[in-house]
Amino acid sequence: MLGQHLADLGAEVVKVEWYKRYDLYRTRGVEHLAGKMPESDRRESSYPFQCLNRNKLGFAADLKTDLGLDLVKDLIRESDILIENFSVGTLDKLGLDSNTLRDLNELLVVISLSATGRGSRVENLRSYGLMLSALGGFESEVKDENGDFLGSPTFVMSDPNAALFGVFAALAGVLHSRDSGSGSVYECSQVEAVVSLMDAPVAPKTDQYITEGVFRTASGDFCAISLPPNTHTKLGDPKSTSDWIANQSTDVVISKIKGLGGIATQVRDLSETESAEEFAGSEVRQAVDHPITGPTKLVATPWLINGKRSTVRKPSPMIGADNDYVMHDILGYASEKIASIHSSGVVDEVKQN
Repeated sequence: MLGQHLADLGAEVVKVEWYKRYDLYRTRGVEHLAGKMPESDRRESSYPFQCLNRNKLGFAADLKTDLGLDLVKDLIRESDILIENFSVGTLDKLGLDSNTLRDLNELLVVISLSATGRGSRVENLRSYGLMLSALGGFESEVKDENGDFLGSPTFVMSDPNAALFGVFAALAGVLHSRDSGSGSVYECSQVEAVVSLMDAPVAPKTDQYITEGVFRTASGDFCAISLPPNTHTKLGDPKSTSDWIANQSTDVVISKIKGLGGIATQVRDLSETESAEEFAGSEVRQAVDHPITGPTKLVATPWLINGKRSTVRKPSPMIGADNDYVMHDILGYASEKIASIHSSGVVDEVKQN
């Protein structure tokens, strides 16, 4: 998501992977299709992956080979930002420690998003968003209407939260690099980023208490509501607001609460945003034609720049789809050198042993 935001804003983002160890998000949502279609197609068919990686370039390199590592080093020389979220020490083991990176590119901004951050007593922890969200305390706040613990079912706040911290650091780092003439390393602990969300103040339950929450209506829908102080009694017993809503249609709930000066809206499914009146004329979806899955629509970037929405310039990249562009246009390699690299097997799947 960090790279997605930068790419949507116009940056040229190169996603580096390898065929034997590609981004696991490539198969998110298509796990059930394993063995039912060519694996080379399945790993390109995930809608979440296509959303998060639009506008990026795909580059494949085997970093366990000297030549593959040299290719990435050359790419680092030409880059403003290096983004990684390995466990602490992985880049060092690959031969890309901070001193090496500084020697390769003194203006480089490194954005490191590990689980716990360098210096933690458990800095080598390998983890995913759900575990980090749990360790940071966020999952304890995901409860049902009775206050009983639920926890997040799938997607969690840890991932997008850390991504946004990374975006801020990346943009600030580039500005600092251009002003000072020196690069910088931003190391963000994803679990600490979750903890930072937990400091939000809780409204005291006094006579001014504002009844708010998400409730199921008699229509079977859910409504998010917020009532002004001292008006919830007009719905009946203030302790049974949810009971009142459960016995009213969605239209009645919204109309009544708005009539009391409150706010109410139906909880929408993602698919409904394309036709919902709140999004009318906003181009909340943008068409894209993926080479494997064909035409589809992705949720658009929320920014309007000078009154115009940024377009999806290209679909998410297949692994190694832009190898030649990266080597020729970004790295400036001659055709003969590119051909030699292809024959070596460090950028092509068909050349693997």
